[in-house]
Amino acid sequence: MHVLGIVASPRVNGNTDILVDEILSGVRSSGGTIDKIYISDFDIKPCDSCMNCMQEQKCVIEDGWQEIADKILKADGLVMGTPVYWNAVSAQMKLFMDRCFSFLNENFESAISGKSGAIVVSCGAPDEAMTKISALIIEDFMKFNKINIIGKITGVNFRDKSDALKNQKLMAEAFQTGRKFI
Repeated sequence: MHVLGIVASPRVNGNTDILVDEILSGVRSSGGTIDKIYISDFDIKPCDSCMNCMQEQKCVIEDGWQEIADKILKADGLVMGTPVYWNAVSAQMKLFMDRCFSFLNENFESAISGKSGAIVVSCGAPDEAMTKISALIIEDFMKFNKINIIGKITGVNFRDKSDALKNQKLMAEAFQTGRKFI
C-alpha cells in the first residue's frame, strides 16, 4: 500500500503537517510506503472550467498540477490535511480539490475511486465545532470520488506551530489511523 500525504498548509512543520506525518508514520510502521507533498510548493493555477479534461482525461492547463496528479494516481491511499481558515478549508486545499475535477470523465466517474483516505483538520480555535465544515468539505470530496474514508483526525486549540505534539492522545489516534491503511 502506497499512501500520499497532501498538506494544504503553508506552514511546514506546523500542526497539520505534524498530524499528516503521524498518519504516514503509522502507514510506514505497517509496511506501507509513503510520499508527501505540500500544495504550496507547486505553481498551480485555478481550474478555469474549460471542461477539456473530460475529453482528454487530464487537465490541459500547463502548470505544476500534472506532477501532483501523477502522484495521486500512483497512490493507493490519500491523507488530506488542511488548517481551518475562516471556518473552511485553506485556499490550497480548495485549489487542490478543484483541480481534481480533471480525474472525472463525462459520466462523472472518478479515476481516483477505490482509494482509501484519511482526513486531517487542525484549528487554532478551542471549539471543535470550528473543524466540522472543513472536515465535511473533505469528506464530501472523498465520498463523491468514492474514496473509502478510514479515519478523521481533528485537532483544536493549536495556538503554537507544534501544539499537536503536546496532545499524545491525538498523536496516537493519528498513528493508528495510518495503520488502518494496511
